[in-house]
Amino acid sequence: MEPTAPLCLPYFRDLKELPGTLPTVSEIHAASDRGKGGYKKIVHIKDIFFVKYGPYISQLEAENLLFVEKNLTISAPKLYATWREPDGTLYIVTELLSGDNLAKLWPCLQMEEKDLILSRLREMVQQIRALPAPNLFGSISHGRVMHDLFRIFADDPKANKPFVNEYEFLMALINKIRLDAQDNKRHSYIGDFFERELLPEFIRNEIKHKPTFTHADFHPGNIIVEKRNGKFDISLVDWEASGWYPSYWEYVSAFLTVEWVDDWGPRLGDIIESWPSELAMMKMIYHILWF
Repeated sequence: MEPTAPLCLPYFRDLKELPGTLPTVSEIHAASDRGKGGYKKIVHIKDIFFVKYGPYISQLEAENLLFVEKNLTISAPKLYATWREPDGTLYIVTELLSGDNLAKLWPCLQMEEKDLILSRLREMVQQIRALPAPNLFGSISHGRVMHDLFRIFADDPKANKPFVNEYEFLMALINKIRLDAQDNKRHSYIGDFFERELLPEFIRNEIKHKPTFTHADFHPGNIIVEKRNGKFDISLVDWEASGWYPSYWEYVSAFLTVEWVDDWGPRLGDIIESWPSELAMMKMIYHILWF
């Protein structure tokens, strides 16, 4: 698939396709923040608009929403507008989907209801993963990958780029482990171990780890469910990290968020193709980089 051209800001959807008048910056700032604080704020306006804004919001999330709308038939929020203010704050205005997130609903669902939702999610994931892929790991514009594990690289030019093969992809993570050790004035023996023992194991299966379009933040909080006439309408939100990753990444990144307080984790294999060996190795890297 050819790279998607970066979106020219400001972007506004045709007025005829909007559910109402777009909110002003003043209206957005006057609304209650529904986020968890930090570098981004989330507000709802008039029960029809979902707005995410902040100085460190990625424009790629808006671009990914347009990409999904154009190339997939699954349900995701429609992008209505995005622009950047002179102070650097980026605003992304999307459709406010009705329903509740699956994290809230899951404990209350009957087994038959869970089965129906999991079956529908599997269909959605299969469609996502079936998109024709480029020969690289990166964003839809063939830029850097946006998963949180790669955001920690700050200005490292070796990591802030698309990767031409899995070796480069994994070595970026291993080199981050080494940089952390170097900052603490010690040698990274575990980085050496990963390069010597784990990296060859991944590369031996490289033909199976082809670039695959990936949501990359697949957890119940990003799955919106609404029950209508006995059926479930399901949407996926928060496409900020989406892009072209190794084929195991959807499974691995989904498992990294599992809290193991219910049966969501054990049932992920009903939705996404399982990669248990890759998960075990990547979980080691994840814990070293984040804990």
